[in-house]
This record gives sequence, structure tokens and C-alpha cells, in this order.
Amino acid sequence: MDTALNFILTELNSYFSASSSVQESAVVLSGLANPDGSVPLAINNKIVLTLVNIEKETAMGTTGFIPRMGAGFGRSNPTLYLNVYVLVSASFTNYSTGLRRLNQSIGFFQSKPSFTAQNSVAFPAGFELLTMELVSLSMAELSTLWAVLGANYLPSAVYKLRMATVQNEWITEPVPAITQAASNLGS
Repeated sequence: MDTALNFILTELNSYFSASSSVQESAVVLSGLANPDGSVPLAINNKIVLTLVNIEKETAMGTTGFIPRMGAGFGRSNPTLYLNVYVLVSASFTNYSTGLRRLNQSIGFFQSKPSFTAQNSVAFPAGFELLTMELVSLSMAELSTLWAVLGANYLPSAVYKLRMATVQNEWITEPVPAITQAASNLGS
């Protein structure tokens, strides 16, 4: 998860530095409120990426795989496919600047909704595809989200980061290799 989110952060920062005169990081990965309720200083005049939910992708297969392990094999738990919900918010003292930066962020993900090793130089190992899909929230859902975050509302959009995978490849059970065929069928 952190690898995928940091990759998206780097991609968005690269976009901002290439398309404007912004020298410092325009985008940060952060919560919107400190535990004491105060606003983190690091988000001032930034686009902020905030993890707001994680869900298991149920449309993908869930079978374990059996990698080769010396002369035998090993059974491992199935790969866990995750969808990570990311809040992209504009934390700017100048409201107009915040709206412009949020619009640029939305435009970036609209023009490049999927990321692969072929279209992204720094694409992280362990992933085949990452996509950013805009999620529409009702006013009630939006109100609840901001209440849970413990922050004042900021102009924002929610995206679903699809196909973040987790696979530790821990062997849960050794499986011996078949060395010869049994010929005593039906005996």
C-alpha cells in the first residue's frame, strides 16, 4: 500500500514540477488533522493525498500459488488484491489557488488513469497495473467522511486506487515434487 501511494505521490509531484514553476513538492501524503485536532504544518499550501479506506477486491481469483522450492514446491496464501481509497484535497490559504491545483490533479488522473511499467519510469516492482478511478460520493457520505477525518472541509475528490497487491510469498506448507508415476491403479 505504501509503495503504491508513494508512487502516485511521486507521479503527481513530477507532473506539477514539469507543468509549473513549483520547485518544492506540491503534493504530500498526510493526514488532515493531528491527533490533538490541529492542522499539520506540512499540508499548508499543498495538495494532500490521504488514505481513507482499504477494501479487498473480490472480483479477482483467490487461489494460492505454488512456487518451486528446491526439489519440491511450497504452498502459499493467495495474493491479496486491494483497492485503496485516496482523498485528494487542496489545503491552500488562497481558495482560488487550491481549486486550480485540485483541477490540475483531477486533470492529471483523467489524462493518465492507469500506470504500468510501460508508461511510468519509476513503476514499482510487484505490481502489474495501478489505476486511479474517480469515486462519486453523496453529500451524506462526504459529510461523514470529513467528520471521521476530524478536519474542516477542503475542496477534494476521492479516488479508488485499484489493484494494489499484497503477497508476502511466505510458504505455509511444503509440497513434495512428484518423482515417479504410480502404476497400481485399480489394484
